Amino acid sequence: MILVTVNAMVILIEEKRQQMIELALTYGFTAKETIECSQELDELINRYLRETATIEHSFLPVPPQ
Repeated sequence: MILVTVNAMVILIEEKRQQMIELALTYGFTAKETIECSQELDELINRYLRETATIEHSFLPVPPQ
């Protein structure tokens, strides 16, 4: 289930990245539409990084106390 979510997030990131590139080529790199899309992409990437860090930490052994 978690892997499906991570894989889906990778697809969303790639789609958003492509959308941002198309907007930049159409309206310019500093256009409002491009900046907003870039910020949405940043949010997706940050969420992906948080999710994958959580997954990695869930597999780490717990040190003995």
